[in-house]
Amino acid sequence: MLFERRAYTLRPGCEDAYWALHRKYNRPESLRVLLDRNIGFFATAAGDSDRIVHLYRWDSYDDAKQRLAALITPERADYFVAARKLLLRQENSYLDHAPIAELSPLWNDKLDWLPGEPVLAGAGKADDLAISESVLDFLPGGVAAYWESFRKLNTATTDIFRSRLIGCFVVTVGSLHRIFTYHWHTSWPDAEALRRQLAGLPDWDALMEDNRPRIVGGQVTNLRPSPLPWMRALFESSN
Repeated sequence: MLFERRAYTLRPGCEDAYWALHRKYNRPESLRVLLDRNIGFFATAAGDSDRIVHLYRWDSYDDAKQRLAALITPERADYFVAARKLLLRQENSYLDHAPIAELSPLWNDKLDWLPGEPVLAGAGKADDLAISESVLDFLPGGVAAYWESFRKLNTATTDIFRSRLIGCFVVTVGSLHRIFTYHWHTSWPDAEALRRQLAGLPDWDALMEDNRPRIVGGQVTNLRPSPLPWMRALFESSN
């Protein structure tokens, strides 16, 4: 399996127009080839403004190319022309899931979730959920040491970290030595409570202190699921 993160920076104030285009042109029946591998579309709630993030789980690079190519048809030309007028920048990265099963609860040696049955259907109303996207950048070689630090955490701390974890991913094509981590939360106060809980644990503090010399940057972006039900497969059926 292969994962892809796409980030679209919109012209200021164009988010509503972006979703309106999807409502008009990208209903489930016309987008099925993509939705069958789409983890979710997300919009920035706080952080880099006017940004849309797409996450995909492809069977392979060829699978990604074939599915995306199938959407580029003369009938969809009006959509692409209109959508490109809203964009300032597009960034793409290919990712692998974390090599530790606890850090990739949906995709690992035993599990491979695909859109269909929402895996987090009981999380609450999707419109109210908060998604945190954490990015850590490391010196070359630092990612392997970071994974090894996780393996040394006690079970209680690991369980807290993964309590609402969607997954950890490492970049394989794009800005290398970078890890993306996604958690879902019932609210932003809930997200802050998890951060504070982890910060108060001695072995978590030791993990971060051990890795600090290898970390060269990082940020957390607050996201919210797409307002369109068929573009948030983790939480709702795309049918």
